Amino acid sequence: MERIIYVAGVNRKHLAEQASGVPYWLLSATLLRKYPSWLEPYMRNRTVIWDPGTFTEDCISYQGYRSYIDRHAKSKHMYMQYDEIGNPEATAWYLQDMRRRGYSPVPILQPGGDTELLQTEQLVFIGGTVRMSEEERIRYLDGLLCGPVSARVHLLGMMLPKWFAPYNAAVQGDNTSWIPRSEWNRRKSVAEWMREYGKQWIPAEPRRSVQLTLF
Repeated sequence: MERIIYVAGVNRKHLAEQASGVPYWLLSATLLRKYPSWLEPYMRNRTVIWDPGTFTEDCISYQGYRSYIDRHAKSKHMYMQYDEIGNPEATAWYLQDMRRRGYSPVPILQPGGDTELLQTEQLVFIGGTVRMSEEERIRYLDGLLCGPVSARVHLLGMMLPKWFAPYNAAVQGDNTSWIPRSEWNRRKSVAEWMREYGKQWIPAEPRRSVQLTLF
């Protein structure tokens, strides 16, 4: 299946230039809260999703995020709801409140949140998996996505094909691994990293253990 891996983490002009060849960007309102003038030209002819960036310690406030969307999100941009990591009840409240105020955010499903979103929404972001162990993540995603799912799903922080192959609903992901912050990131050049972003063909590979339970 065709999946789209979004470039995440752009917060400097030199990073924007290096990532300019990929037309799919996930941008953090927290990292770009002082909206830089250099960003504007990069918004043209690009598919953009805005993320509040609440995974960082000094994150933008809820009111600040709404104001940011008012000022800087273009009509064709998508934006996530405001969320609170580790607090599915607060996250659900933010979704309801944003919609009550006239916003149209894409919901984020945190562990412990309302899985009914996967049946009632067109697109759902799944968060909270980056810090899980591999075993825990497999169990969690299998439980969410191996059955019938109506929504298209974006796996936040995920880019490796193995996290998409078992799930037909998982059509999008994002990652910051391309940013040269350590020796691990620098094992490939930015240009080499960029080949792993954008539209990717990831063959479907249903989990064998799940297949066996069907017979």
